[in-house]
Amino acid sequence: MNVDLSATWQEASRVTLRGRIAVVIDVLRATSTIVTAIQSGAREVIPVETPEDARLAAQETGADGVVLGGERGGLKIEGFDFGNSPYEYTPHSVGGKTVVMTTTNGTRAFAAAREADITFAAALLNIGSVANVLLHEGRDVAVICAGTEGRVSLDDLYCAGALIERIVTPGCDWVLNDGARLAVHWYGSNTGTSFDVLASCAHGRRLAELGFHRDVEYCSGVDTVTVVPVLKGRSLVSR
Repeated sequence: MNVDLSATWQEASRVTLRGRIAVVIDVLRATSTIVTAIQSGAREVIPVETPEDARLAAQETGADGVVLGGERGGLKIEGFDFGNSPYEYTPHSVGGKTVVMTTTNGTRAFAAAREADITFAAALLNIGSVANVLLHEGRDVAVICAGTEGRVSLDDLYCAGALIERIVTPGCDWVLNDGARLAVHWYGSNTGTSFDVLASCAHGRRLAELGFHRDVEYCSGVDTVTVVPVLKGRSLVSR
């Protein structure tokens, strides 16, 4: 079985995903926030590409309790209910509600994964639960890192490496592409904590500059959430 990693959503959009399980990673912050929202009781999270798509999707749902979440440049979009901080997605704010979300990179990665047979959302928060699902499925995996505006993000590679290391055990027959091997090497070469790594990456430093230092700390938590969001139609729901 194969593990192929795309370092950005743009790269993933050029890869054939039919017959594979896709795992989308945007650890700072989209997938961490999605995982948190569903853990907090959100009915579903609908990832879309643009703010205009988000407003249209909110109208089309025709359901009570629809909220808009997302960011551009790390900051909340004007007129939206929430930004992209996981701290905003509490049981009180999103419990029982539909969240329509658009982010600069992460939600676009779900669009890039549309041809995959199954698509999961992964973050450090739920890394162990996602790994267990992949081991149970026993199928080819395409890991899609969101990246940052078309460039590689070391924070996403670190999370991907943590995931791949958990599913590629000694004696198994997994075959890794170069991207997956690089992610495992990057993850294994770090001796500090997950927070040390994420905070030192360019994206982590940028979020701290914007005042989201606590978000970086939260997203660095490992195995703090058990929910595994899976894409059903256009909606991410708890598996």
